[in-house]
Amino acid sequence: GSADSVDLSLLQQTQTATLAGTSAPAVSDAALRQVAKEANVEVFSLVHPTESNQYTGINIYLDEIGLLKRLPLNTRATDFAKRAGYEPPPQFYGDVFLGRVRKLPSSGGAAAGKPIQQHQSFVLGPDTDMNGAPWLKQAPTDNLEYQMEMNRITGRSNEQQPSVDGTDGKAKQEESFSWTQTEEELEVSVILPSKDVTSKQLDVKFRPQTLHVSCQGDVLAALHLFERVDVDGCTWTIDRSSKDEKPKLVATLEKMESALWPRIKD
Repeated sequence: GSADSVDLSLLQQTQTATLAGTSAPAVSDAALRQVAKEANVEVFSLVHPTESNQYTGINIYLDEIGLLKRLPLNTRATDFAKRAGYEPPPQFYGDVFLGRVRKLPSSGGAAAGKPIQQHQSFVLGPDTDMNGAPWLKQAPTDNLEYQMEMNRITGRSNEQQPSVDGTDGKAKQEESFSWTQTEEELEVSVILPSKDVTSKQLDVKFRPQTLHVSCQGDVLAALHLFERVDVDGCTWTIDRSSKDEKPKLVATLEKMESALWPRIKD
C-alpha cells in the first residue's frame, strides 16, 4: 500500500504518546505521510542468538507500518511469538516471513568489527510446525538466557513491555463509555441516564463491527469497532452494584480474532 492509504490517526496516536509532557511541536500530517512513505521491512527477533543455540536466531520480517496500512492481523505470527516466550506477544499485521540467521565471528577476529550474519535454510513444514519444530520448543529458554545476559551487561532488571489500552484490569475511559479487553473479549461500560432505567427501555444492537446503545431513543454509545466481533458471542447486562452511582450497561463482545487491539474504535 502507498503512504496515502495509511491510517494517520494511529500514527498520530503514537507520536502524541511519545511527545506527551514535552514542549515539542505537533507533527503535521504531511510529515507523518513522509514517514509512512519511507517505511521499510522491520526485523523482529523471534529467537535471540545465544551460546545455547550456537548463536543461531530466528527472525520475523514484516511491513513496519502494517498496522497503519490496516493490514489484517496475522494471528499465526503472534502465536509463534507467544510460544517463543513473549508475554504479552506482539501483534503482527499482514504477511510475514521467517528466517534463520547465524552470527559468526568476523574473519579478522574481535578487533575486525561486527560479526558476520549467515542466512541459513528455514524449511516449510519441519521448521513451521507449531507443535513440533525443535527451535520453537527451545525458544523460551533461549530468549530467557538472552534476557538474563542483557540484564547482567546493562545492570537492569527485567523490563516489561508497556501495557496496551484496556488491559491489566485498567479501564480505558472514552468520551461516553469505558472499556477493558483481553485477547478474546471486549467489555464496554456505558453509564445509564438514571437509576430507574429498565432493560425494556434499552436498545442494544451488536453488528460484526459496530455496537449501538440507546435508551428510549437517545443514543448513549455508537461505536465502529477496530476489528470484527462474533455477534453470537455478544451479551449485555445492567450493573447496579454501586448504590451511590448511576447503573451501567455492561456489554461483553467476543472478538473474531484473538488479539489485543491498539484502540477500540476504527
